[in-house]
Amino acid sequence: MKWLTQISRVLVGILFIISGLIKANDTLGFSYKLVEYFEIFNTQFLDPFAVIISMIICIFEIVSGVALLLGIYNKLNAWLLLLLIIFFTLLTGYSAITHKVTDCGCFGDALKLTPFTSFMKDVVLLLLIVFIFIGTSFIKPLFSLTISNIALSVSFLVSVAFTMYTYFFLPVKDFLPYKVGNNIQELTLVPEGAPKDVVEMMFIYEKAGQTFEFKADQLPEDLDAYNFIDRKDVVIQKGFTPPIHDFKIYDKTSIELTDSFFRDAGYKLLLVQTKLNKSKTGLETKIKQLSEDWIGSGKAFWALTSSNLEESDAYAKSHNFNFSYHNMDDIPLKSMVRSNPGVILLKGNVVVKKWSAYQIPSWETIQKLLQ
Repeated sequence: MKWLTQISRVLVGILFIISGLIKANDTLGFSYKLVEYFEIFNTQFLDPFAVIISMIICIFEIVSGVALLLGIYNKLNAWLLLLLIIFFTLLTGYSAITHKVTDCGCFGDALKLTPFTSFMKDVVLLLLIVFIFIGTSFIKPLFSLTISNIALSVSFLVSVAFTMYTYFFLPVKDFLPYKVGNNIQELTLVPEGAPKDVVEMMFIYEKAGQTFEFKADQLPEDLDAYNFIDRKDVVIQKGFTPPIHDFKIYDKTSIELTDSFFRDAGYKLLLVQTKLNKSKTGLETKIKQLSEDWIGSGKAFWALTSSNLEESDAYAKSHNFNFSYHNMDDIPLKSMVRSNPGVILLKGNVVVKKWSAYQIPSWETIQKLLQ
């Protein structure tokens, strides 16, 4: 039992530190995943606290992992870990059964896990943490309590600093398809000969108050006795999906402008404001000046939002912007830059640089990049 406990604490400690660091690298992205769970369990009142909850979870995972490796506060740590892993095992188990959340966000966008894989990972972790819980008496401190407390305090301060830095100034490591250096257009293309979705038609009928689903080749002989309700397509084998498959830009009249956007081979500046009513305020003057300088240089400026046109027009007019907003779904906007607002510089369709709301660039800064 002694060696089993020691192996378990090392494995769990390392895994929690890695998991916490990856999520802390993109706390805003992790908060989006929490909001999905809040919606499923009808706890949307927690939405305003999603970011702070995500930060707390990230910091706890890192500090708890360090405490495990140091071998201190074992009973308290074991209890907290046990309660946490039971909660997440139930959560991922629910996702594995219902498929309502396709990725738990355990390792952010660095490693995508299926609901079943996430559940099995938590089951293994639960088993390891149970070993730790039972064998806490076998875990001894690596160093004196003073040195251990200093190390734990340093890990706490570093994890807080790292979490706050990535929140204010974008992830240190970008795992998303819109990262610097990527060609957006190329990532929307489907290679010739790539496998396509295999779809099966299902017919829904009703008879004697009961609902039945039949495949096309399994319709009953007495079909006339059934009332047709609906037909649906079920994907039985997933085909190739390009990394970027939802990049669609529309104007005020719902005309798609994506091709026009891609055809422009020059420098382009994107202002991304996922939701205007949730955009960080106090930056309007900087945005106005930047857009005027950029447009004045003869280059394309694209302002993208998922807010409705009436709201975006009123917003632009109230701040005397010299541009109009275009529409895009909020999912790709959230992936493009983890900030609201955020600014992206592209050369053709290649991402050159990204800035968060806390570092809106000046015209002089961008000019240096253009040179």
